[in-house]
Amino acid sequence: METNSVDITAQLFALQDQAYADFQSKLLPTVQRETVIGVRTPDLRKMAKQICKTPAAQEFLHSLPHRYFDENQVHAFILSEEKDFEMCIDGLEQFLPYVDNWATCDQLSPRCFNKHMQELLPFIRKWMRSKHTYTKRGC
Repeated sequence: METNSVDITAQLFALQDQAYADFQSKLLPTVQRETVIGVRTPDLRKMAKQICKTPAAQEFLHSLPHRYFDENQVHAFILSEEKDFEMCIDGLEQFLPYVDNWATCDQLSPRCFNKHMQELLPFIRKWMRSKHTYTKRGC
């Protein structure tokens, strides 16, 4: 059975920790409490690694905006796993307008950037001019 974006959300709820969600939401003043499922970061990273090469991941990346903070975290981790620079940039350009908190912004750390510093510079300059706080913060 193939996983889809609805299944990804169901998997997140299966990993839910209410006490952690309560704690985490206090650290995220720009995020509504009811959108925090409460999945711990190592579990989010593990999920992203497991699905990043699947068709479900591509469907999920294109299902913006996400409803839950934890979905955005998985999204950031999937993008960070992307090895193709152009695909990563395209994904970031689509995702950055929906980043609404420091935690998701700080999770965006694409590995492919290390090998493409020169190609990355025009995007960094563009993002730094953005009026969107978390686009600017991400660069």
